[in-house]
Amino acid sequence: MESIAVAVTRVAEIRDRITPVVPNGTFAAHLQRQMEAQPATMVPTVERQVVSSIVPPTAPASTPSAKPTSGKYSPELEAFLQTHDVKNRNGRLQGTGLLVEVSGAWNGTGYLLAPAARAWEEMRAAAAADGIDLRAIDMYRSYEQQAAGYQAYLSGQKKANVLPPGKSEHGNGLAVDITNGSLVGPGDPEWHWLQENAHRFGWYPISNESWHWEYRG
Repeated sequence: MESIAVAVTRVAEIRDRITPVVPNGTFAAHLQRQMEAQPATMVPTVERQVVSSIVPPTAPASTPSAKPTSGKYSPELEAFLQTHDVKNRNGRLQGTGLLVEVSGAWNGTGYLLAPAARAWEEMRAAAAADGIDLRAIDMYRSYEQQAAGYQAYLSGQKKANVLPPGKSEHGNGLAVDITNGSLVGPGDPEWHWLQENAHRFGWYPISNESWHWEYRG
């Protein structure tokens, strides 16, 4: 289990990765400059900056199963997604600088969209304080990875439902599949902890997959 200090350090590294919203009148020019400044490589880019203090997350007034009342995402997250045209780049976020490497990947390396990455690290730190080691077997998926999973689902090789490429929150860097060696569900301590606490950090379940959690802000 990673220490709380490691998770807290991750939060500090991620904090400045969340870019302030650009006014609507300059969005197109801002996005064009950002796109032109990106390297040609498609390898996820991780830039880390350390800040001097950490502001603890504020718990929304909601129940564990509730979702944000203002649409699917919080206003702040919706603004971030629109500013960076994330939804139209679903599965194509490699090399944009919007993905952040996070802790807790079950195999290899995991990435999430910057706001989700910060919330994930804060949630992992809180879970670790309660003796729960949150791990994820799946985080951000590229368009090609989603397409391969979707084909496996259609052919019956994969039982869990997989959305077509360009339609999954995994492609937006806003979803994690929680594992403890198996996909978690009722009866697992990780699942029960998430049911009670995940909403405090902006993470919510979906109805048909107990292991799949999405960041709403």
